[in-house]
Amino acid sequence: MHRHTRSEKDHMFHIQGKTYKELSGSRVQVMNNNAYKTPGGLHKGDLMRNKWGRIVSRRKHKTAKRERRLEKAGFFAEKGKFGVVKKEVTKKRRTMKKK
Repeated sequence: MHRHTRSEKDHMFHIQGKTYKELSGSRVQVMNNNAYKTPGGLHKGDLMRNKWGRIVSRRKHKTAKRERRLEKAGFFAEKGKFGVVKKEVTKKRRTMKKK
């Protein structure tokens, strides 16, 4: 793969038919199409806004949601109550293997 360089005419990066001011920039710059990628190599398709409006990695968001860290710690939502309800979480017991 070749190195992306600025155009001599307009001093912009031309990549796959789109023009960018910077090659790498912040997540906001990538979302606004001012930069092609983040320093970590994430492109616009790899980023998304979460429910608080923060720009986060799409893949990391998906895996963290699947992890259900709060529920494993015993924090649940209950209908009719505001806030978090703490419950005991039963861990799965494994049977002893026979030799």
